[in-house]
Amino acid sequence: MLHRSLNTARACGVGIALLSLFGSGAQAADLLTKAPPVPYTETDDFWTRPYLFGDLGRTQLKERGISLALTLGDEAVGNLSGGNRNTATQAGQLFFQAKFDMAKLAGIQGGTVGLTLVDRFGRNLNDEAGIPALQLTNEVFGRGSILRLTELYYSEKLFDDRLELKGGRLPVGSDFFFGLCEFINLTFCGGQPGNIQGGYIYNWPVSQWAGVAHYNFTKEWQLSVGVYDANPNYLTTSDSATYFLPGVPGSSRASGVLVPVEVVWAPSGPLNGTWRFGGWYDSASTIDGGLPGIIAAIPGVDGAPGQNLGDQRGRYGVYESILQRLTVEGAKAQGWYMFLNTTVADHRTSYQDYQIALGFRHTGTFSWRPEDEVGFAVGTTHVNSAALTLNAGGNEVPIEAWYGWQATGWMNLKFDAQYVINPGGRGYNAAGIKTENAWVLGLRTLVHF
Repeated sequence: MLHRSLNTARACGVGIALLSLFGSGAQAADLLTKAPPVPYTETDDFWTRPYLFGDLGRTQLKERGISLALTLGDEAVGNLSGGNRNTATQAGQLFFQAKFDMAKLAGIQGGTVGLTLVDRFGRNLNDEAGIPALQLTNEVFGRGSILRLTELYYSEKLFDDRLELKGGRLPVGSDFFFGLCEFINLTFCGGQPGNIQGGYIYNWPVSQWAGVAHYNFTKEWQLSVGVYDANPNYLTTSDSATYFLPGVPGSSRASGVLVPVEVVWAPSGPLNGTWRFGGWYDSASTIDGGLPGIIAAIPGVDGAPGQNLGDQRGRYGVYESILQRLTVEGAKAQGWYMFLNTTVADHRTSYQDYQIALGFRHTGTFSWRPEDEVGFAVGTTHVNSAALTLNAGGNEVPIEAWYGWQATGWMNLKFDAQYVINPGGRGYNAAGIKTENAWVLGLRTLVHF
């Protein structure tokens, strides 16, 4: 607890320091005192306001070009069956976000500076309960209980906002892949390529040096290209110059570049959506940058003996991600939504070589609870048939459902149930023992401070 409190203080300290970049402490305070009155502060109510601690001047700061947010996400989960013992655990993250509109602050039209710090904590239910699942049953766990620099970038929009250039420390999922995370099982959360290729595609909260370009051909069509420094040393939990400060990690045999390319169609109108089609190529060595055990698991193409994957370079894959509104009911956000994600990875080098996820969400399910939601999803992750394990060729199939209660304007609770069929692909753990399908109950809490 003390560790998290210290890290939170560090995050807030960084926010204060960034404010000083645009003037003295007196000038920063002047942003608050000179801003015009905001209706929100005059009608503030504890139960309906968007922030637990109230506005604290942030709305006036936003008017001047500074946006600040502090959010806590927590997932408490327990298994009723599956694994080698029934237990419960918890994991979460506290994250600080800041954006600086350089047009308002410095007269640089189209410019934005972004910062995100993430402090993760807690334990992995799969490890605690001995569930041999391929995908986390509490997705928020992972990448170390440390305070990470997740984003530090400069973005510039040009040519009437048709072109955006962005550079700095970035997670791949900030600009590519499926961006939502409304479920607790990792199969349905975040960038799907990183879910099955986490050894070299790093989702939030890990960042790496990168450059990204987005070009809008029309209002509905966009092309995106990125170049990311591919180096497994970004995963460090011991070198603070890399995971907390914007340093450059040490060299590695697996160093190279990761290049994602994505085309986005975003139909407008009442039934809006986001349809993503893309692929990636990674030039790093397959031996250092691949998933743990990949060399032992897959000796060669289609299991052919005698091939050393460590001598090869280059991995790739393709994906699609569809997020579509299906109905419009009553208020602006009410109605049915769906998503469909599919990722297929390079068969030569991938232990998990494809993943599919289909989900539905309904907002405003009850007339007297217009902001409450329900969600349902089913998916599958496949183990490469060439793998030398008992789970080879198997499919892990998670099913998840939840009810989301908007308890206050600043707190949301999700009551969740998961059923994981064939954990690990065929249900075998590392000792070769067959395990049961897993029932997991959970509660996700989201608080905006």
